[in-house]
Amino acid sequence: MANRFEVAEHVSPMTYVRAGLPPTLTIHGDADPTVPYQHAIDLHEKLDEVGVPNELHTVPNGRHGGFNTEQTVAIFETIQRFLSQHGLGGGMAAAP
Repeated sequence: MANRFEVAEHVSPMTYVRAGLPPTLTIHGDADPTVPYQHAIDLHEKLDEVGVPNELHTVPNGRHGGFNTEQTVAIFETIQRFLSQHGLGGGMAAAP
């Protein structure tokens, strides 16, 4: 694609980071072959810089989805805790 850098900028969350965003939870595998894990770290740091409440949940040995049961349970627990911490909880079913 001739305009791949332009497309990448438009779809990158980094383009839209600014103060006043809602609390943001990022879930990313540290073995993701599709989106480098460093991108999640960079986003977390940028959100910190502008004062957006955020958390980076790292899935150890996690790839780009296809998480195993243990990883999925940890992700759901993280989501529930994060939502609760920010007054957004409720209505989410427990992980299988």
